[in-house]
Amino acid sequence: MCAIFGSFNKNTFMELAQLNSYRGQHSFSISIYDPLIKGIQVLAKKEGEFEISSLKQITGAGFYFIGHIQAPTTDAKTIDYIHPSTINDTRLWHNGIIKEDCIEMMQEKLGDTSPWDTHLLHRWINSARSLNDIDGTFSCLNYDKGVLYLFRNEISPMYWDDELNISSTRFPGSSKTSPNTLLEMDLTDKRLIKIGSFTTKENPYYFEFGA
Repeated sequence: MCAIFGSFNKNTFMELAQLNSYRGQHSFSISIYDPLIKGIQVLAKKEGEFEISSLKQITGAGFYFIGHIQAPTTDAKTIDYIHPSTINDTRLWHNGIIKEDCIEMMQEKLGDTSPWDTHLLHRWINSARSLNDIDGTFSCLNYDKGVLYLFRNEISPMYWDDELNISSTRFPGSSKTSPNTLLEMDLTDKRLIKIGSFTTKENPYYFEFGA
């Protein structure tokens, strides 16, 4: 189990980190998004429990803080596999578990032997392949070409509020993001804009009752 959380407010960010701490203690990362230059800076990628010392160096305003707490679900457990996954100038933070047969499918189609499901999912997205084919659970924050995107399937959680705080765990005043929806994060007006959709390949918790 892992968690993704983010906020413009440093204090709220730390509160969300504490709220999500039960979701993983193996490793963590802290990043900031600068809306002025539309760039990402990774401040910390470390093994161990979440700690905020890297935030002390941030003295400016207007940054969007992004955190990830990790409890690895594959054998990829070294520091090289701490989120976000980085491919060129793109980033992917992932909460969820991709099924083994889907991992093998992505490895074959991408020609990539990496065991890390997040890296494979990242490459899958970067190659413009459909999320309809991804079997498992995923809730993701994606950075590409200066823009942040949120998306999740029906099985994985993500909550947000009108201050654009986001969290894998429900927090006061929050509501769930729409599943199966690609959402662009408008950090100026603090809103989510639907720009695409996909389907959940299999949801074991969905039951359709007929007559």
